[in-house]
Amino acid sequence: MMPNRIPGRLRTENHDAGRDAGDGCFVDALVVGGGLVGLAAAAFLAQQGVSVVLAERHRSTSLHPKARLVTVRSMEIYRSLGVEDEIRSAGEPNGGFAVGDSLADEHESWIPPAGGGAPAVRLSPVDPYSCDQQRIEPILCNRAEELGARLLFGTEVVDVDEDAHGVSARLSRDGADSGLRARFVIAADGAHSQIRRLAGIELIGRPVPGTAVSALFRADLDPALRGRHVDGFMARSAEAFLFARGNVDDRLWQLGTHIRPEWRLPDDGEGRIEESALMSRLGDVIRAATGLPEIEPRIEDVLTWSTGAWIASKVRRGRILFVGDAAHQMPPYGGFGGNTGVHDAHNLAWKIAAVCRGEASPGLLDTYETERIPIMRLMIAQTLLRSAKTPGQPAPPDQVDSTTLSLGFVYPGDADSPDTASDDATPIDPRVEDPATPSGRPGTRAPHVELTCSGSEDRLRTVSTLDLLDPTGFTLVTATGSVIAEALRRDPVPGITLQVVDEVADGSQGIWESAYSGSGRQALLIRPDQVIVDSVPTGAADPRARVSAARDRALRS
Repeated sequence: MMPNRIPGRLRTENHDAGRDAGDGCFVDALVVGGGLVGLAAAAFLAQQGVSVVLAERHRSTSLHPKARLVTVRSMEIYRSLGVEDEIRSAGEPNGGFAVGDSLADEHESWIPPAGGGAPAVRLSPVDPYSCDQQRIEPILCNRAEELGARLLFGTEVVDVDEDAHGVSARLSRDGADSGLRARFVIAADGAHSQIRRLAGIELIGRPVPGTAVSALFRADLDPALRGRHVDGFMARSAEAFLFARGNVDDRLWQLGTHIRPEWRLPDDGEGRIEESALMSRLGDVIRAATGLPEIEPRIEDVLTWSTGAWIASKVRRGRILFVGDAAHQMPPYGGFGGNTGVHDAHNLAWKIAAVCRGEASPGLLDTYETERIPIMRLMIAQTLLRSAKTPGQPAPPDQVDSTTLSLGFVYPGDADSPDTASDDATPIDPRVEDPATPSGRPGTRAPHVELTCSGSEDRLRTVSTLDLLDPTGFTLVTATGSVIAEALRRDPVPGITLQVVDEVADGSQGIWESAYSGSGRQALLIRPDQVIVDSVPTGAADPRARVSAARDRALRS
Protein backbone atom coordinates (compact mmCIF):
# COMPACT_ATOMS: atom_id res chain seq x y z
CA MET A 1 0.00 0.00 0.00
CA MET A 2 1.20 3.47 -0.80
CA PRO A 3 1.95 5.49 2.36
CA ASN A 4 -0.06 8.63 2.96
CA ARG A 5 1.62 11.75 1.63
CA ILE A 6 1.17 14.82 3.80
CA PRO A 7 2.14 17.91 1.81
CA GLY A 8 3.13 21.23 3.27
CA ARG A 9 2.09 24.51 1.73
CA LEU A 10 3.34 24.96 -1.80
CA ARG A 11 6.55 26.93 -1.90
CA THR A 12 6.83 29.89 -4.27
CA GLU A 13 8.76 29.06 -7.43
CA ASN A 14 8.34 31.57 -10.22
CA HIS A 15 9.31 29.73 -13.38
CA ASP A 16 7.85 32.46 -15.56
CA ALA A 17 10.01 35.50 -15.07
CA GLY A 18 8.11 38.75 -14.74
CA ARG A 19 4.69 37.18 -14.17
CA ASP A 20 2.71 37.08 -10.98
CA ALA A 21 2.99 33.72 -9.24
CA GLY A 22 -0.15 34.38 -7.19
CA ASP A 23 -0.42 33.22 -3.60
CA GLY A 24 1.17 29.84 -4.25
CA CYS A 25 3.69 28.78 -6.87
CA PHE A 26 4.07 28.86 -10.62
CA VAL A 27 4.81 25.57 -12.40
CA ASP A 28 4.82 24.43 -15.98
CA ALA A 29 2.17 21.75 -15.47
CA LEU A 30 -0.45 20.86 -12.91
CA VAL A 31 -1.69 17.27 -13.16
CA VAL A 32 -5.10 16.77 -11.56
CA GLY A 33 -5.59 13.16 -10.50
CA GLY A 34 -3.11 10.65 -9.11
CA GLY A 35 -4.32 7.38 -10.58
CA LEU A 36 -2.44 5.32 -13.14
CA VAL A 37 -2.71 7.88 -15.96
CA GLY A 38 -2.12 10.96 -13.81
CA LEU A 39 1.00 9.45 -12.25
CA ALA A 40 2.26 8.41 -15.69
CA ALA A 41 1.66 11.95 -16.95
CA ALA A 42 3.58 13.45 -14.02
CA ALA A 43 6.49 11.07 -14.61
CA PHE A 44 6.59 11.74 -18.37
CA LEU A 45 6.48 15.51 -17.83
CA ALA A 46 9.19 15.40 -15.19
CA GLN A 47 11.31 13.25 -17.51
CA GLN A 48 11.04 16.07 -20.05
CA GLY A 49 12.49 18.48 -17.49
CA VAL A 50 9.41 20.62 -16.90
CA SER A 51 8.27 21.61 -13.42
CA VAL A 52 5.18 19.61 -12.46
CA VAL A 53 2.86 19.33 -9.48
CA LEU A 54 0.29 16.55 -9.15
CA ALA A 55 -2.77 16.90 -6.90
CA GLU A 56 -4.81 13.85 -5.89
CA ARG A 57 -7.77 14.06 -3.52
CA HIS A 58 -7.22 10.59 -2.05
CA ARG A 59 -4.44 10.18 0.50
CA SER A 60 -2.82 7.20 -1.19
CA THR A 61 -2.62 5.39 -4.47
CA SER A 62 -5.30 2.86 -5.40
CA LEU A 63 -5.96 -0.05 -3.05
CA HIS A 64 -8.00 -2.00 -5.64
CA PRO A 65 -6.20 -3.70 -8.55
CA LYS A 66 -8.43 -2.29 -11.33
CA ALA A 67 -6.36 -2.64 -14.53
CA ARG A 68 -3.89 -5.54 -14.87
CA LEU A 69 -2.84 -5.99 -18.50
CA VAL A 70 0.16 -3.92 -19.54
CA THR A 71 0.17 -3.93 -23.34
CA VAL A 72 3.36 -4.27 -25.33
CA ARG A 73 3.28 -0.57 -26.21
CA SER A 74 2.86 0.42 -22.57
CA MET A 75 5.83 -1.80 -21.65
CA GLU A 76 7.91 -0.02 -24.31
CA ILE A 77 6.96 3.33 -22.81
CA TYR A 78 7.71 2.15 -19.26
CA ARG A 79 11.06 0.87 -20.54
CA SER A 80 11.94 4.34 -21.87
CA LEU A 81 10.88 5.78 -18.50
CA GLY A 82 13.26 3.43 -16.69
CA VAL A 83 10.75 1.34 -14.72
CA GLU A 84 10.42 -1.82 -16.83
CA ASP A 85 12.36 -4.02 -14.38
CA GLU A 86 10.34 -2.83 -11.39
CA ILE A 87 7.07 -3.59 -13.15
CA ARG A 88 8.33 -7.05 -14.06
CA SER A 89 9.25 -7.71 -10.43
CA ALA A 90 5.81 -6.57 -9.26
CA GLY A 91 3.87 -8.65 -11.78
CA GLU A 92 4.17 -11.83 -13.81
CA PRO A 93 4.00 -13.04 -17.44
CA ASN A 94 0.54 -12.95 -18.94
CA GLY A 95 -1.34 -16.25 -18.63
CA GLY A 96 -4.17 -15.71 -21.08
CA PHE A 97 -7.90 -16.15 -20.60
CA ALA A 98 -9.92 -19.35 -20.57
CA VAL A 99 -13.58 -20.30 -20.37
CA GLY A 100 -15.42 -23.26 -18.86
CA ASP A 101 -18.27 -24.21 -16.58
CA SER A 102 -16.08 -23.62 -13.52
CA LEU A 103 -12.39 -23.22 -12.74
CA ALA A 104 -12.24 -26.85 -11.64
CA ASP A 105 -13.70 -28.11 -14.93
CA GLU A 106 -12.11 -28.38 -18.36
CA HIS A 107 -10.71 -25.14 -19.77
CA GLU A 108 -11.30 -23.94 -23.30
CA SER A 109 -8.91 -21.35 -24.67
CA TRP A 110 -10.53 -17.95 -25.07
CA ILE A 111 -7.67 -15.46 -25.39
CA PRO A 112 -4.14 -16.93 -25.58
CA PRO A 113 -1.39 -15.45 -23.43
CA ALA A 114 -0.34 -12.01 -24.65
CA GLY A 115 2.71 -12.45 -26.85
CA GLY A 116 1.89 -16.11 -27.45
CA GLY A 117 2.13 -17.26 -31.03
CA ALA A 118 4.39 -14.29 -31.84
CA PRO A 119 5.72 -13.98 -35.39
CA ALA A 120 9.19 -15.22 -36.28
CA VAL A 121 10.55 -11.67 -36.13
CA ARG A 122 10.05 -10.02 -32.76
CA LEU A 123 8.06 -6.81 -33.01
CA SER A 124 9.26 -5.31 -29.74
CA PRO A 125 12.09 -5.69 -27.23
CA VAL A 126 9.40 -6.38 -24.60
CA ASP A 127 6.30 -8.52 -24.25
CA PRO A 128 2.89 -7.66 -22.81
CA TYR A 129 2.77 -8.27 -19.09
CA SER A 130 0.42 -8.65 -16.16
CA CYS A 131 0.84 -6.21 -13.29
CA ASP A 132 -1.97 -4.87 -11.15
CA GLN A 133 -2.63 -1.16 -11.18
CA GLN A 134 -2.21 -0.78 -7.42
CA ARG A 135 1.32 -2.19 -7.84
CA ILE A 136 2.24 0.00 -10.82
CA GLU A 137 1.03 3.26 -9.25
CA PRO A 138 3.63 3.32 -6.41
CA ILE A 139 6.36 2.58 -8.98
CA LEU A 140 5.23 5.57 -11.05
CA CYS A 141 5.00 7.67 -7.86
CA ASN A 142 8.60 6.97 -6.98
CA ARG A 143 9.85 7.53 -10.51
CA ALA A 144 7.98 10.82 -10.88
CA GLU A 145 9.48 12.09 -7.61
CA GLU A 146 12.97 10.91 -8.61
CA LEU A 147 12.61 12.98 -11.77
CA GLY A 148 11.53 16.07 -9.81
CA ALA A 149 7.72 16.00 -9.78
CA ARG A 150 5.96 17.08 -6.61
CA LEU A 151 3.04 14.83 -5.64
CA LEU A 152 0.35 16.21 -3.32
CA PHE A 153 -1.91 13.42 -2.11
CA GLY A 154 -4.94 14.31 0.01
CA THR A 155 -5.25 17.54 -1.99
CA GLU A 156 -8.25 18.42 -4.14
CA VAL A 157 -8.36 20.90 -7.01
CA VAL A 158 -11.68 22.65 -6.42
CA ASP A 159 -11.52 25.34 -9.10
CA VAL A 160 -9.52 26.38 -12.15
CA ASP A 161 -9.53 29.70 -13.97
CA GLU A 162 -7.74 30.10 -17.30
CA ASP A 163 -6.37 33.35 -18.69
CA ALA A 164 -4.02 34.35 -21.49
CA HIS A 165 -0.86 33.48 -19.55
CA GLY A 166 -1.80 30.38 -17.62
CA VAL A 167 -4.27 28.70 -15.29
CA SER A 168 -5.01 29.63 -11.68
CA ALA A 169 -6.03 26.66 -9.54
CA ARG A 170 -7.48 26.59 -6.05
CA LEU A 171 -6.33 23.62 -4.00
CA SER A 172 -7.91 22.39 -0.79
CA ARG A 173 -6.57 20.11 1.91
CA ASP A 174 -8.35 19.47 5.21
CA GLY A 175 -10.43 22.61 4.67
CA ALA A 176 -7.44 24.89 4.05
CA ASP A 177 -7.10 26.47 0.61
CA SER A 178 -3.99 27.47 -1.31
CA GLY A 179 -3.37 28.79 -4.80
CA LEU A 180 -1.24 27.61 -7.67
CA ARG A 181 -0.45 29.02 -11.11
CA ALA A 182 0.46 26.72 -13.99
CA ARG A 183 1.09 27.15 -17.67
CA PHE A 184 -0.99 24.04 -18.39
CA VAL A 185 -3.39 21.72 -16.58
CA ILE A 186 -3.59 18.02 -17.43
CA ALA A 187 -6.91 16.65 -16.22
CA ALA A 188 -6.50 12.99 -15.28
CA ASP A 189 -9.26 13.05 -12.68
CA GLY A 190 -11.25 10.12 -13.95
CA ALA A 191 -14.65 9.32 -15.39
CA HIS A 192 -16.43 11.89 -13.22
CA SER A 193 -13.86 14.57 -13.93
CA GLN A 194 -14.45 17.76 -11.97
CA ILE A 195 -12.18 19.65 -14.37
CA ARG A 196 -14.17 18.47 -17.36
CA ARG A 197 -17.35 19.62 -15.66
CA LEU A 198 -15.85 23.03 -14.84
CA ALA A 199 -14.71 23.34 -18.46
CA GLY A 200 -18.24 22.63 -19.70
CA ILE A 201 -17.15 19.72 -21.90
CA GLU A 202 -19.76 17.08 -22.69
CA LEU A 203 -19.38 13.33 -23.03
CA ILE A 204 -20.61 11.67 -26.21
CA GLY A 205 -21.58 8.01 -26.18
CA ARG A 206 -23.81 5.61 -24.31
CA PRO A 207 -23.89 3.68 -21.04
CA VAL A 208 -23.49 -0.07 -20.86
CA PRO A 209 -26.53 -1.40 -18.95
CA GLY A 210 -26.16 -3.05 -15.57
CA THR A 211 -24.13 -2.72 -12.41
CA ALA A 212 -20.99 -4.78 -11.93
CA VAL A 213 -19.43 -5.89 -8.68
CA SER A 214 -15.76 -6.67 -8.10
CA ALA A 215 -14.56 -8.56 -5.03
CA LEU A 216 -10.94 -9.15 -4.00
CA PHE A 217 -10.53 -12.38 -2.09
CA ARG A 218 -7.97 -14.88 -0.87
CA ALA A 219 -8.49 -18.62 -1.13
CA ASP A 220 -6.51 -21.71 -2.07
CA LEU A 221 -7.63 -22.42 -5.64
CA ASP A 222 -4.87 -24.93 -6.43
CA PRO A 223 -7.31 -27.88 -6.16
CA ALA A 224 -9.32 -26.29 -8.99
CA LEU A 225 -6.36 -25.19 -11.10
CA ARG A 226 -4.44 -28.48 -10.88
CA GLY A 227 -1.25 -26.87 -12.18
CA ARG A 228 -2.95 -24.74 -14.83
CA HIS A 229 -2.36 -21.00 -14.96
CA VAL A 230 -4.71 -18.35 -16.27
CA ASP A 231 -4.88 -14.60 -15.91
CA GLY A 232 -8.62 -14.66 -16.30
CA PHE A 233 -11.38 -17.25 -16.43
CA MET A 234 -15.02 -16.99 -17.48
CA ALA A 235 -17.13 -19.37 -15.39
CA ARG A 236 -20.31 -20.01 -17.34
CA SER A 237 -22.19 -21.69 -14.51
CA ALA A 238 -21.68 -18.70 -12.21
CA GLU A 239 -22.00 -15.92 -14.82
CA ALA A 240 -18.76 -14.57 -13.42
CA PHE A 241 -15.11 -13.90 -14.16
CA LEU A 242 -12.16 -14.91 -12.00
CA PHE A 243 -8.96 -12.89 -12.34
CA ALA A 244 -5.54 -13.79 -10.92
CA ARG A 245 -4.03 -10.86 -9.06
CA GLY A 246 -0.60 -10.16 -7.59
CA ASN A 247 1.93 -12.82 -8.52
CA VAL A 248 3.03 -16.26 -7.42
CA ASP A 249 4.63 -14.81 -4.27
CA ASP A 250 1.45 -13.00 -3.17
CA ARG A 251 -1.62 -14.37 -4.93
CA LEU A 252 -5.00 -12.69 -4.68
CA TRP A 253 -8.08 -13.41 -6.74
CA GLN A 254 -10.74 -11.11 -8.04
CA LEU A 255 -14.32 -12.02 -8.77
CA GLY A 256 -16.13 -9.97 -11.39
CA THR A 257 -19.85 -10.39 -11.89
CA HIS A 258 -23.11 -8.44 -12.19
CA ILE A 259 -25.67 -7.49 -9.57
CA ARG A 260 -28.64 -9.81 -9.88
CA PRO A 261 -32.14 -8.31 -9.43
CA GLU A 262 -32.93 -10.76 -6.63
CA TRP A 263 -29.98 -9.44 -4.61
CA ARG A 264 -31.52 -6.02 -4.12
CA LEU A 265 -33.44 -5.03 -1.03
CA PRO A 266 -37.23 -5.13 -1.47
CA ASP A 267 -39.14 -1.85 -1.69
CA ASP A 268 -35.90 0.10 -2.02
CA GLY A 269 -36.28 2.76 -4.67
CA GLU A 270 -32.52 3.24 -4.89
CA GLY A 271 -31.82 -0.43 -5.50
CA ARG A 272 -29.37 -0.74 -2.63
CA ILE A 273 -27.94 -3.99 -1.31
CA GLU A 274 -27.30 -4.67 2.35
CA GLU A 275 -23.56 -5.24 2.84
CA SER A 276 -23.63 -8.53 4.77
CA ALA A 277 -26.15 -9.96 2.33
CA LEU A 278 -23.92 -8.97 -0.59
CA MET A 279 -20.92 -10.68 1.02
CA SER A 280 -22.94 -13.88 1.42
CA ARG A 281 -24.08 -13.73 -2.20
CA LEU A 282 -20.53 -13.17 -3.41
CA GLY A 283 -19.27 -16.13 -1.41
CA ASP A 284 -21.82 -18.33 -3.16
CA VAL A 285 -20.76 -17.00 -6.56
CA ILE A 286 -17.08 -17.63 -5.76
CA ARG A 287 -17.83 -21.23 -4.81
CA ALA A 288 -19.81 -21.76 -8.01
CA ALA A 289 -17.19 -20.06 -10.20
CA THR A 290 -14.28 -22.03 -8.74
CA GLY A 291 -16.11 -25.36 -8.59
CA LEU A 292 -14.98 -25.72 -4.97
CA PRO A 293 -18.18 -25.90 -2.89
CA GLU A 294 -16.36 -26.21 0.44
CA ILE A 295 -14.07 -23.17 0.30
CA GLU A 296 -14.59 -20.16 2.55
CA PRO A 297 -13.03 -17.23 0.69
CA ARG A 298 -11.73 -14.28 2.68
CA ILE A 299 -13.18 -11.26 0.91
CA GLU A 300 -10.92 -8.23 1.42
CA ASP A 301 -12.50 -5.50 -0.69
CA VAL A 302 -15.65 -4.96 -2.76
CA LEU A 303 -16.45 -2.34 -5.40
CA THR A 304 -19.60 -1.83 -7.42
CA TRP A 305 -19.44 0.07 -10.69
CA SER A 306 -21.08 0.76 -13.99
CA THR A 307 -19.47 1.55 -17.30
CA GLY A 308 -20.15 2.91 -20.73
CA ALA A 309 -18.58 3.93 -24.01
CA TRP A 310 -17.91 7.66 -23.90
CA ILE A 311 -15.56 10.21 -25.40
CA ALA A 312 -15.24 13.87 -24.49
CA SER A 313 -16.46 16.29 -27.15
CA LYS A 314 -13.07 17.99 -26.81
CA VAL A 315 -9.85 16.82 -25.16
CA ARG A 316 -8.32 20.28 -25.16
CA ARG A 317 -9.76 23.56 -24.03
CA GLY A 318 -7.05 26.17 -24.27
CA ARG A 319 -4.44 25.38 -21.63
CA ILE A 320 -6.44 22.50 -20.12
CA LEU A 321 -6.00 19.04 -21.62
CA PHE A 322 -7.77 15.79 -20.79
CA VAL A 323 -6.24 12.31 -20.60
CA GLY A 324 -7.40 8.84 -19.57
CA ASP A 325 -10.92 8.37 -18.23
CA ALA A 326 -11.42 12.13 -18.16
CA ALA A 327 -11.19 12.00 -21.97
CA HIS A 328 -12.64 8.57 -22.79
CA GLN A 329 -14.29 5.65 -21.06
CA MET A 330 -14.72 2.11 -22.29
CA PRO A 331 -15.78 -1.26 -20.89
CA PRO A 332 -12.94 -3.34 -19.43
CA TYR A 333 -12.93 -5.99 -22.18
CA GLY A 334 -9.45 -6.24 -23.70
CA GLY A 335 -7.80 -4.17 -20.97
CA PHE A 336 -7.42 -1.12 -23.21
CA GLY A 337 -8.73 1.70 -20.98
CA GLY A 338 -5.77 2.37 -18.71
CA ASN A 339 -3.24 1.62 -21.45
CA THR A 340 -4.91 4.09 -23.81
CA GLY A 341 -4.72 6.74 -21.09
CA VAL A 342 -1.00 6.13 -20.56
CA HIS A 343 -0.49 6.53 -24.32
CA ASP A 344 -2.46 9.81 -24.21
CA ALA A 345 -0.10 11.17 -21.56
CA HIS A 346 2.99 9.99 -23.44
CA ASN A 347 1.82 11.72 -26.63
CA LEU A 348 1.15 14.94 -24.73
CA ALA A 349 4.15 15.27 -22.40
CA TRP A 350 6.86 16.09 -24.95
CA LYS A 351 4.58 18.62 -26.66
CA ILE A 352 3.92 20.51 -23.43
CA ALA A 353 7.66 20.45 -22.72
CA ALA A 354 8.45 21.85 -26.18
CA VAL A 355 6.01 24.72 -25.62
CA CYS A 356 7.37 25.41 -22.13
CA ARG A 357 10.94 25.51 -23.46
CA GLY A 358 9.92 27.96 -26.17
CA GLU A 359 10.70 25.52 -28.97
CA ALA A 360 7.08 25.43 -30.13
CA SER A 361 3.96 27.57 -29.92
CA PRO A 362 0.86 26.40 -28.01
CA GLY A 363 -0.55 25.46 -31.43
CA LEU A 364 1.52 22.27 -31.23
CA LEU A 365 -0.97 21.06 -28.62
CA ASP A 366 -3.68 20.99 -31.29
CA THR A 367 -2.01 17.82 -32.56
CA TYR A 368 -2.92 16.09 -29.31
CA GLU A 369 -6.56 16.19 -30.41
CA THR A 370 -5.95 15.40 -34.07
CA GLU A 371 -3.70 12.45 -33.25
CA ARG A 372 -5.32 10.94 -30.20
CA ILE A 373 -9.08 11.39 -30.76
CA PRO A 374 -9.17 8.97 -33.74
CA ILE A 375 -7.26 6.41 -31.66
CA MET A 376 -9.59 6.92 -28.67
CA ARG A 377 -12.58 6.26 -30.94
CA LEU A 378 -10.91 3.19 -32.40
CA MET A 379 -10.16 1.74 -28.96
CA ILE A 380 -13.73 2.34 -27.77
CA ALA A 381 -15.15 0.66 -30.88
CA GLN A 382 -12.81 -2.31 -30.52
CA THR A 383 -13.69 -2.69 -26.85
CA LEU A 384 -17.41 -2.71 -27.67
CA LEU A 385 -16.81 -5.42 -30.29
CA ARG A 386 -15.08 -7.55 -27.67
CA SER A 387 -17.81 -6.91 -25.09
CA ALA A 388 -20.48 -8.14 -27.53
CA LYS A 389 -18.63 -11.36 -28.37
CA THR A 390 -19.51 -14.58 -26.56
CA PRO A 391 -16.42 -15.92 -24.76
CA GLY A 392 -14.82 -18.74 -26.74
CA GLN A 393 -16.38 -17.71 -30.06
CA PRO A 394 -14.33 -16.49 -33.07
CA ALA A 395 -13.62 -12.79 -33.38
CA PRO A 396 -15.84 -10.80 -35.76
CA PRO A 397 -14.20 -9.77 -39.05
CA ASP A 398 -13.76 -6.12 -38.04
CA GLN A 399 -12.02 -6.92 -34.76
CA VAL A 400 -8.37 -5.79 -34.84
CA ASP A 401 -5.92 -7.96 -32.91
CA SER A 402 -4.42 -6.46 -29.78
CA THR A 403 -0.82 -6.39 -31.10
CA THR A 404 -1.87 -4.33 -34.12
CA LEU A 405 -3.88 -1.98 -31.92
CA SER A 406 -0.90 -1.56 -29.60
CA LEU A 407 1.96 -1.19 -32.08
CA GLY A 408 0.34 -0.39 -35.42
CA PHE A 409 -1.30 2.96 -34.65
CA VAL A 410 -1.22 5.53 -37.45
CA TYR A 411 -1.47 9.23 -36.67
CA PRO A 412 -2.67 11.59 -39.43
CA GLY A 413 0.17 12.47 -41.79
CA ASP A 414 1.77 15.89 -42.09
CA ALA A 415 0.37 17.47 -45.26
CA ASP A 416 3.72 19.22 -45.84
CA SER A 417 5.75 16.03 -45.56
CA PRO A 418 6.99 14.58 -48.84
CA ASP A 419 6.40 11.04 -47.52
CA THR A 420 2.76 10.69 -46.39
CA ALA A 421 1.47 8.23 -48.96
CA SER A 422 0.70 4.72 -47.79
CA ASP A 423 1.71 1.58 -49.66
CA ASP A 424 -0.63 -0.50 -51.76
CA ALA A 425 -1.83 -2.65 -48.86
CA THR A 426 -5.37 -2.02 -47.70
CA PRO A 427 -5.43 -1.83 -43.88
CA ILE A 428 -8.26 -3.28 -41.83
CA ASP A 429 -8.69 0.26 -40.49
CA PRO A 430 -6.92 3.44 -41.69
CA ARG A 431 -5.90 4.18 -38.11
CA VAL A 432 -3.66 1.09 -37.91
CA GLU A 433 -1.12 -0.80 -39.99
CA ASP A 434 0.38 -4.27 -39.60
CA PRO A 435 3.36 -3.84 -37.25
CA ALA A 436 4.97 -6.95 -38.76
CA THR A 437 5.33 -5.05 -42.06
CA PRO A 438 5.93 -1.47 -40.90
CA SER A 439 5.74 1.26 -43.53
CA GLY A 440 8.23 3.61 -41.87
CA ARG A 441 6.05 6.55 -42.86
CA PRO A 442 5.41 9.65 -40.72
CA GLY A 443 2.84 9.20 -37.97
CA THR A 444 3.69 5.56 -37.26
CA ARG A 445 5.70 4.05 -34.43
CA ALA A 446 9.41 3.63 -34.99
CA PRO A 447 9.77 -0.13 -35.46
CA HIS A 448 11.86 -2.33 -33.22
CA VAL A 449 14.95 -3.79 -34.88
CA GLU A 450 17.51 -5.88 -33.02
CA LEU A 451 21.04 -4.52 -33.35
CA THR A 452 24.31 -6.30 -32.63
CA CYS A 453 26.74 -4.38 -30.43
CA SER A 454 29.96 -5.12 -28.61
CA GLY A 455 29.39 -5.94 -24.97
CA SER A 456 31.63 -6.60 -21.98
CA GLU A 457 34.50 -9.09 -22.35
CA ASP A 458 34.27 -8.79 -26.17
CA ARG A 459 30.90 -10.52 -26.21
CA LEU A 460 28.24 -9.46 -28.66
CA ARG A 461 24.92 -8.29 -27.29
CA THR A 462 21.68 -7.16 -28.90
CA VAL A 463 19.86 -3.90 -28.29
CA SER A 464 16.72 -2.43 -29.79
CA THR A 465 16.50 0.58 -32.08
CA LEU A 466 13.97 1.86 -29.52
CA ASP A 467 16.75 1.95 -26.93
CA LEU A 468 18.69 4.39 -29.13
CA LEU A 469 15.92 6.98 -29.09
CA ASP A 470 16.16 10.10 -26.92
CA PRO A 471 12.95 10.28 -24.82
CA THR A 472 13.42 14.04 -24.44
CA GLY A 473 14.43 15.02 -27.96
CA PHE A 474 14.46 14.13 -31.65
CA THR A 475 16.63 11.27 -32.90
CA LEU A 476 17.89 10.52 -36.41
CA VAL A 477 18.56 6.80 -36.98
CA THR A 478 20.63 5.82 -40.01
CA ALA A 479 23.21 3.28 -41.15
CA THR A 480 26.94 3.71 -40.92
CA GLY A 481 28.39 5.23 -44.07
CA SER A 482 25.16 6.91 -45.15
CA VAL A 483 25.33 10.36 -46.73
CA ILE A 484 23.22 11.86 -43.96
CA ALA A 485 25.39 10.35 -41.21
CA GLU A 486 28.46 12.03 -42.66
CA ALA A 487 26.60 15.33 -43.15
CA LEU A 488 25.37 15.51 -39.55
CA ARG A 489 28.71 14.46 -38.14
CA ARG A 490 30.32 17.39 -39.92
CA ASP A 491 27.53 19.83 -39.11
CA PRO A 492 25.12 18.64 -36.37
CA VAL A 493 21.54 19.89 -36.33
CA PRO A 494 20.64 21.44 -32.95
CA GLY A 495 17.98 19.43 -31.12
CA ILE A 496 18.64 16.20 -33.06
CA THR A 497 20.64 13.25 -31.70
CA LEU A 498 22.38 11.21 -34.40
CA GLN A 499 22.36 7.42 -33.93
CA VAL A 500 24.38 5.44 -36.47
CA VAL A 501 23.73 1.69 -36.73
CA ASP A 502 26.67 -0.56 -37.59
CA GLU A 503 25.16 -4.05 -37.64
CA VAL A 504 21.62 -5.40 -37.64
CA ALA A 505 21.06 -8.73 -35.90
CA ASP A 506 20.09 -11.81 -37.89
CA GLY A 507 16.34 -11.97 -38.44
CA SER A 508 15.79 -8.20 -38.24
CA GLN A 509 17.30 -7.25 -41.58
CA GLY A 510 13.93 -7.25 -43.35
CA ILE A 511 12.30 -4.69 -41.05
CA TRP A 512 15.48 -2.57 -41.03
CA GLU A 513 15.53 -2.40 -44.82
CA SER A 514 11.79 -1.80 -45.18
CA ALA A 515 11.54 0.92 -42.53
CA TYR A 516 14.93 2.50 -41.78
CA SER A 517 17.48 2.07 -44.54
CA GLY A 518 16.16 0.64 -47.77
CA SER A 519 13.30 1.05 -50.24
CA GLY A 520 14.78 4.37 -51.29
CA ARG A 521 15.28 5.82 -47.77
CA GLN A 522 18.43 6.29 -45.74
CA ALA A 523 17.21 7.47 -42.33
CA LEU A 524 14.24 8.07 -40.03
CA LEU A 525 13.75 11.18 -37.92
CA ILE A 526 11.88 10.22 -34.75
CA ARG A 527 10.28 12.47 -32.16
CA PRO A 528 10.50 11.97 -28.36
CA ASP A 529 7.44 9.69 -28.15
CA GLN A 530 8.98 7.22 -30.65
CA VAL A 531 6.76 8.35 -33.55
CA ILE A 532 8.31 8.89 -36.97
CA VAL A 533 8.50 12.51 -38.17
CA ASP A 534 10.13 11.98 -41.55
CA SER A 535 11.86 9.36 -43.67
CA VAL A 536 14.83 10.78 -45.53
CA PRO A 537 15.18 9.52 -49.11
CA THR A 538 18.49 8.24 -50.38
CA GLY A 539 18.69 10.92 -53.05
CA ALA A 540 17.90 13.93 -50.89
CA ALA A 541 19.77 16.93 -52.34
CA ASP A 542 20.51 18.45 -48.91
CA PRO A 543 19.79 15.82 -46.22
CA ARG A 544 20.84 18.11 -43.36
CA ALA A 545 18.38 20.80 -44.45
CA ARG A 546 15.76 18.10 -44.88
CA VAL A 547 15.90 16.84 -41.27
CA SER A 548 16.20 20.36 -39.86
CA ALA A 549 13.06 21.39 -41.75
CA ALA A 550 11.25 18.21 -40.65
CA ARG A 551 11.98 18.91 -36.98
CA ASP A 552 10.84 22.52 -37.36
CA ARG A 553 7.67 21.33 -39.08
CA ALA A 554 6.93 18.85 -36.29
CA LEU A 555 7.28 21.60 -33.70
CA ARG A 556 5.13 24.15 -35.46
CA SER A 557 2.26 21.76 -36.27
